[in-house]
Amino acid sequence: MSWKALICPAVLVLSACSDSTGPDPTPRRPLKAVLFPYIPDSAGDSFASLEQRLEADFEQAHPDIDLDVVFDLNQDVYDLDDGGKLSQLLGTQAEAAQVVEVDTLVLGSLAAKGWIQRVTLEPGVMHPAAEEAVRIDGANYGVPTYLCTYVVYSRTSAVRSATDSTSLVRILREAAPGKRPLATNFDSSWTLPSTYLDAWLDTHPGDALASAISLPLDSPTVSALSEVVDSCSLEAGVNPCLDGSYKDNTVAEEAFAKEQANGFMGYTERLFYILQAQPTMPLPEVVSVPLGAGSAPAVFVDALVVNANCTGTCAEDARAFTSFMQTPETRSLIAFSKDAPQGTRPRYLLQANRAFYQQEPARSDPMYQQYADILSGARPYPNQRFPENRKALRAALLEALGD
Repeated sequence: MSWKALICPAVLVLSACSDSTGPDPTPRRPLKAVLFPYIPDSAGDSFASLEQRLEADFEQAHPDIDLDVVFDLNQDVYDLDDGGKLSQLLGTQAEAAQVVEVDTLVLGSLAAKGWIQRVTLEPGVMHPAAEEAVRIDGANYGVPTYLCTYVVYSRTSAVRSATDSTSLVRILREAAPGKRPLATNFDSSWTLPSTYLDAWLDTHPGDALASAISLPLDSPTVSALSEVVDSCSLEAGVNPCLDGSYKDNTVAEEAFAKEQANGFMGYTERLFYILQAQPTMPLPEVVSVPLGAGSAPAVFVDALVVNANCTGTCAEDARAFTSFMQTPETRSLIAFSKDAPQGTRPRYLLQANRAFYQQEPARSDPMYQQYADILSGARPYPNQRFPENRKALRAALLEALGD
């Protein structure tokens, strides 16, 4: 008598015995994706529901892949140091991921270090600025997901007529005299230099933005930008936008929501926090912030990069995931907080996929249609040299702005 007969009663069919003792099914291939964590946590559950929803939707179409999605604010995806967080995520050890979502400000550094690989993009799917942002020497190194740009939210429709920093400040002052015209946060070695680059493009719309990274600072740009920076100050020598008072949490957003300031400057997604602080307030007006002698929007681009060590089947699985992440359906899931309970407000994140804005619900959303107009003609921040030059730029700006 065989050993199977000792285990299975004779009345059981052979298939039942085989099911309980046969070889394990083919194990699913693991795929880890660390996604950009600096987005609104709509469900208030540290992104658990969004992670689960993305995993479930992807695995339904790819049952042979075991996807692990990670949103973790403790992982610094701007850390370019050798041995730092990005080198670990894009390495070969246990903490490594196959796909990482990054700001393309660091893309050139990642490519130069050999930590990421080239990817293929279908032309025309993404916003032109997004396509440009992931291209280095003619090759694509990322799959765009989000766009980010500085905007001004205001309660006055007059803000639509702002054409430069001078007119913006005048309109915000006149909206409610005696109140702070603008609330925002400039206190960062990333934010202040990138604000300067935006102002530089406003002042020199036809020139190459990459040249703005080099010192010395451009005097016309600094002069125009200083009007916006100074508008945060109601008392001599006290500027909460520059001294760190508005740096943490959502202090600047709350100041605007509670009508302590006539305008708020920041990324579009900060509207989530404005409405969180004052849920009954009407939707505000929004314009691309004119920080210089004109108005020409510059956009940050976030993109999915693939670990250079992910080859063969791994690379195919990574491509399947990046394709899934760039679809209008997935972008809409994230943008409109479909992972959260019904009725949760949108995240108000700009999406790189052009079709997103032509499909529901974005096509009928009053804010997303304004965002689409703002993005028309936008140009991307440079994907090389900014991380290495930001601290020198910030120091020069602080001196020039009189802090």
